[in-house]
Amino acid sequence: MISCRSTDEVQVPNQPEDQFFNIKVGNKWVYKTYENSDFTNPQSSSLFKGRVDSVSIVGTVNIAGLTFAKQRIKIIYPNSNMNNTESFRYLRVNSKGHLIYIYNQNDPNISETSGTVLHPGTDSKYIYSYDYMEGNQVIVNLIYKLGTDKNIEVEGNSYSVKPYVADITPISNNPDLLKKTQDICYKKGVGLVREICHSVYGKSYIETRLVSYTVK
Repeated sequence: MISCRSTDEVQVPNQPEDQFFNIKVGNKWVYKTYENSDFTNPQSSSLFKGRVDSVSIVGTVNIAGLTFAKQRIKIIYPNSNMNNTESFRYLRVNSKGHLIYIYNQNDPNISETSGTVLHPGTDSKYIYSYDYMEGNQVIVNLIYKLGTDKNIEVEGNSYSVKPYVADITPISNNPDLLKKTQDICYKKGVGLVREICHSVYGKSYIETRLVSYTVK
């Protein structure tokens, strides 16, 4: 799969947009992961293979003088080596209003501009370009930016969301490389509602869907 994340870059800080994101201690989300074999076929069904992620904010930590929310991810995936695994990452809203994360709290180089962008909030000027490479060859180019606000239906619930999209453009002439779009949808005050993440090659993708949540 192509990473559905981007890395922040140094820019002139703006005022934070904390109200868009809700990463308070005690918040919880449950997600199901679906697999689809062909994004080009509207009749291709997304299938649930049993993976459920329980995500929660379990505390806060101070790293390099910055306050991060500690996020716990517990995966239930029967008949998989991922079953009952648990991981942690650290989230914060930076001075540009972007929700970012880090994995290593002991990294000595953490600063205000550190981290990988999960979503840029309401920053419509934010654009991130990334070349996916294999060896010394660029395979595809990804350009991340905010899309147009839209309403989506997820697991029987309607959400008004702000999508963070990545246009994926093949650079190589390999016939298995197709133009695609990653789609990461956040709802203000709730968080991630749906995420579509494509394979580099072929037509398959995975879709993460919000099932339930409790936020303060």
